[in-house]
Amino acid sequence: MASLAKTKHRIASIKGTEKITKAMELVATVKTKRFLTAYERGKTYAQEYIFLMSQLFAYDKETSSHYAKMNEGDLPILYLVISSNMGLCGSYNGNLLKFVDATVAKEDYVAPIGNKAIHRFERDPIYEGRVIDKYEYINLETDMDLLHDMCMKLKNDFNSKKYKAIRIIYTRYINSITFLPTIFQFLPVQVPHDKWKHADYAPPLFEEKPRDLIHRLLPSYLTSILYEVLVESELSEQASRRTAMDNANDNADELLDKLTIEYNKARQNAITQQITEVAGGANASN
Repeated sequence: MASLAKTKHRIASIKGTEKITKAMELVATVKTKRFLTAYERGKTYAQEYIFLMSQLFAYDKETSSHYAKMNEGDLPILYLVISSNMGLCGSYNGNLLKFVDATVAKEDYVAPIGNKAIHRFERDPIYEGRVIDKYEYINLETDMDLLHDMCMKLKNDFNSKKYKAIRIIYTRYINSITFLPTIFQFLPVQVPHDKWKHADYAPPLFEEKPRDLIHRLLPSYLTSILYEVLVESELSEQASRRTAMDNANDNADELLDKLTIEYNKARQNAITQQITEVAGGANASN
């Protein structure tokens, strides 16, 4: 009977947990759809901005802008690492941090965005003294002015030749079940410098010099790209969480089936034993 009560308690506990995971899956599904819409809209805007910047760099008649090439010298690289603030999202953070460990050299620095990356780098002695900034306040709810200020600080650090380059490590969204940790070159700007295909007979006209426009538009470009990367990271996180909760529900259903069979067997054995004892007592009294 003790085993029967224990099995019954486990069944009730798993059913209670499954209610939570199903609710979390539903919430993650809704958020995934919302962020997917935001990502697709923002991606169109970002691609147009990238095309514009590529034209400006292509038609810069002066010496190539320093924003298009790495700083020279024995300088470290700064990596912005975008993780999640919450857990229960499967291997999202684990794969990202493994990728960071395999990518970031010992002389390079990291600037974590998200609590999971911040806590990991704070505890890991390998990154002691190599964490430059902690952007725990940066997320999709952050005011765009703060994102702009952050991008201006990074641009100024690059201009002062504090770093050879500034890169972003984040999780790229492939589809609803596939997410890939990847690197995006933030500074210097790496866009295709291909001239317009009709430039021979109808070159683009710029009211200002391309070099001046590059310097004028760069802060806005960096802010829009950073925001788009944050949206894609959030989309990957929610999709990963939805997949993790779906797998948890499947595992719970499988375990419930096994425990239900185990409970029914134990219950049947208990009933059979009770019948046997009653029959044995009746025979003994006769």
